[in-house]
Amino acid sequence: SGDSLWFRKTHHDVSTELIRTASQGDATLITASSASHTIFVQRIIVYITTDAAQSWEFEDTAATPVVIATVTSSPGDETRWDFDYGEEGTPLTEGTDLNLDVSATGLAGRIKVYAYERITAAVAAGTTNR
Repeated sequence: SGDSLWFRKTHHDVSTELIRTASQGDATLITASSASHTIFVQRIIVYITTDAAQSWEFEDTAATPVVIATVTSSPGDETRWDFDYGEEGTPLTEGTDLNLDVSATGLAGRIKVYAYERITAAVAAGTTNR
């Protein structure tokens, strides 16, 4: 929506899109700019092209990862998974990245993540909200 776009234009748009093959494992999807930044995920859209008995989890890189979305095991060929967190989005743990955790290789598909990041910690004077 227009308001979702406002957040990405006002802050730092870190949206990404990628294609995953059946032979690929875990991946870092979005890297936080610094320990003072928080990534806010607004929406994740997954289109599965090759089904398998594996799952994909979208999680942050905290010591105990916070899982924000899961494509379940054996999701089916040509299925679409849509995780919508509203205009403001759901925050990851401050200073962490967004990872794709693959239970095992096998699934293939396209992933689109709409997200932005902003400074959420107290930082030194002169630091910009990139």
